[in-house]
Amino acid sequence: MNRDEPGPVGRVIAPLGEIIEAYPVTGGASRDRKFKVHFYGYDSAYLLRLFDDSSLPVKRNEFEALHRMQALTVHCSRPIAMGRWEPEGLYFLLVSFIEGVDAAAALPLSPKPQQLRIGIQAGEELRRIGGYAAPEGVTGWARRRLEASERDIGLLRERGVSFRGAQEAAALTLRGGELMQGRPSSFLHGSFRPANLIVQSGRLAGIVGFGQFGWGDPLYEFAGLPVHARDVSALFCTGQILGYHGGQEPCPEFWSLYALYAAMGVFAALAQAAEHAPERLPAVIAQAERLGDDHNGFAAEKPDWFAEL
Repeated sequence: MNRDEPGPVGRVIAPLGEIIEAYPVTGGASRDRKFKVHFYGYDSAYLLRLFDDSSLPVKRNEFEALHRMQALTVHCSRPIAMGRWEPEGLYFLLVSFIEGVDAAAALPLSPKPQQLRIGIQAGEELRRIGGYAAPEGVTGWARRRLEASERDIGLLRERGVSFRGAQEAAALTLRGGELMQGRPSSFLHGSFRPANLIVQSGRLAGIVGFGQFGWGDPLYEFAGLPVHARDVSALFCTGQILGYHGGQEPCPEFWSLYALYAAMGVFAALAQAAEHAPERLPAVIAQAERLGDDHNGFAAEKPDWFAEL
């Protein structure tokens, strides 16, 4: 906040009462102003997010989603309150604070068995998240996802962005419509990655970053592994897949969808970088080429790192 603006200390938020301590929280993709706050008479910490009215519809849906996650026993922040933040003309969202370090920082420093265990716990949580079925009226998943991928590939071609194996990845992506037909549609976290997983004492403490949620095939969440997790810990990636499937190696249909969604996810990440963060393109291109290597030039559905277990 600006120095001239009053901070959260002294504010009263029902049902908890008066804020007696507030510490700015940095990091994350959100533009919200974030504070770790304490209330008079309560030992627990809470996360206070301040935002303008342009984010209000999304935040309302996020608040409702967090309520649904509690019913599904997902380890995430508990939604406490939401409302106006006067006199600044802002709004606030108050949730419980999850203590710990994000997994993107913790995993590279963790012993290998711990990396695998955190991945397994993440996969178990991801399966619970997918238990929230999409509401009626949501457009069919296969159509939405294929149209999005066609836009991503078209944008990259227009801007001359390519990578080793791009032709094979595009062919895999564009023939995926039939494979996606009949897939379930449920709640998607939208940014399920190590940076949004909080680790404490070598275990997964909770999941944050629900602001980019959507609806679709729950297996699409695995599209983030090659872009956001593969370079952090291949063992974590293996664990996430095993945890999602109850500790068992998944069936061939999963690997077909995983390869398809991984390719789609890379094209989405490349298009996002090309349009909004061109300085990130070299890094994302390297990830796309790494994905191709993991899948033998996109000829193999199962990535070779999974066999390392």
